Amino acid sequence: MKPFFSLSVLLLSAVLMLTACAGSGEIRAIPLTPLPSATPLPTSTPLPTATPVPMPTEAATLPAERVESCLVGRWIVSDASPYFQTAFQGTDIVLGGTSGNAWYNFGEAGIFLLEAIQFAQSAAVKTDVGEVPVDVVMDGIALARYRVEGDKVFFREQSVTSLVFQVEAFGETLDLDPAGLLGDAAAGETAFLFECVGADRLLLTPPLDNYGVFPLVLERYP
Repeated sequence: MKPFFSLSVLLLSAVLMLTACAGSGEIRAIPLTPLPSATPLPTSTPLPTATPVPMPTEAATLPAERVESCLVGRWIVSDASPYFQTAFQGTDIVLGGTSGNAWYNFGEAGIFLLEAIQFAQSAAVKTDVGEVPVDVVMDGIALARYRVEGDKVFFREQSVTSLVFQVEAFGETLDLDPAGLLGDAAAGETAFLFECVGADRLLLTPPLDNYGVFPLVLERYP
């Protein structure tokens, strides 16, 4: 799988599959694709819930890779609509709003943590059976190592087994493989473009369509 697969194809395929299930009056079990295993990575960033998350016991053995960049810190996704609008090009879709929260944490030691609490992008997709309301949902955590080179941040050694990535339609849920959210682990490293706008805004562009999409907009979070 190429890093950051085509969201338009993925979303349309998911909607058509769920539409077929709903139209038949029969709910079918959707097989889950096993996610690639990866060594969990440590983090010292507190999660936004009161439930403790166990960290790997071998954390002390991992060497620190100090990063000095405006990227370092905790950021909350403030606007995902421009990105989704371009990522879904080729699909007849109308975007709605977002709900929930997602945080991107870039630690000084080169460890990245993605935290999502029921982060959802709502949309309506036009199909042969009419307009279908859908939600693209992220929930849970993902870990990776990262490094910075110029205006690019490179992710590697991703661990996404604790992150849920789904499409919801007709009250049914299709589980998607979250590995593509940080790139293809088998490819070694995946580069995202980034730009710090002042001290409190971050633009992060995934490598979709050769960076031909609008960036995710994040704000620095206390």
